[in-house]
Amino acid sequence: MKRFAIGLAVFLLWGSVADARPIKATLGYTAVVDWLGAFVAKDDGFFAKNGLDVTLKLMPNGAVIPPGLLSDSLQIGGVTGPFIIQTTAAGFPLKIVSGASVATKQNPNGWIVTRTGSGIRTAADFKGRRVAAGALGGYYNVLFREWLKKRGVDPNSVHFVEVSFGQISDVMKAGQIDAATIGQPFVDRMVAAGIGKKFSAYTSDFPNGLLSNLYVATQSWLSKNPAAAHDFKTAMEESDKAIASNPAVARTIAARYLKLPTGAMKGLPLANYKTSVTSAQVMEWSQLMLSQKQIDKNVDPSKVLLH
Repeated sequence: MKRFAIGLAVFLLWGSVADARPIKATLGYTAVVDWLGAFVAKDDGFFAKNGLDVTLKLMPNGAVIPPGLLSDSLQIGGVTGPFIIQTTAAGFPLKIVSGASVATKQNPNGWIVTRTGSGIRTAADFKGRRVAAGALGGYYNVLFREWLKKRGVDPNSVHFVEVSFGQISDVMKAGQIDAATIGQPFVDRMVAAGIGKKFSAYTSDFPNGLLSNLYVATQSWLSKNPAAAHDFKTAMEESDKAIASNPAVARTIAARYLKLPTGAMKGLPLANYKTSVTSAQVMEWSQLMLSQKQIDKNVDPSKVLLH
């Protein structure tokens, strides 16, 4: 009887350890500083502390992340506001597990950079020019199209090309594009190298607090891992506090995950990190995408927000 009791205790202990095993997830992200929260959560142990074993994977652009989620090669994806609207409108069951960053007028997270010597001086000068974005239909591209419309320029008069963030500088230097819509750390590096010039911090022309970047997962994966969303968001909240308390260390971490030389982020602005996402923020993007005819009808925020 005693041996049975000991054996049962060992079995129950093993079971509790097995249940406590961390949830494994591969997180796909693009090469922008808006994902710094995930970088710090990985390095400072906030993911591990909250029961998550997260592998970070750099992706060429945001357009490949939703397919990665749907094929289960990724379990969590860093995407932008437009992509969650587009994928939901197309019927794909993605849910927001946490916000990542928002745009503010004080600290814009996107610039129009024109090639040195391009001769672009006004919005009308973009007509017939080649303008790069990390992903067509992505955050920078959608906002630039809206920026043009507000200045009386037909976005269809501009030749948009898709170039990964890490290649935009070289492509511009070669004269293959006239401008790019892009964020940090690439903006200041292109300017410092004399390749381009800051034309406009155009994301500051949009409502303060505009949802920029967010983390999503499929409904199927979240159903199999019911604690994952809460644990992930908790880790991100802890990470954001760490970034605010020690931005110098955070910049060093950012450089490593963005494949930049040590110290490359020194002095460069970070993003505006925020984990909460509201229905109003989702609807803001839905209405913008509808106005550009990129979706047929508004997306119900309840379809993408966790309850």
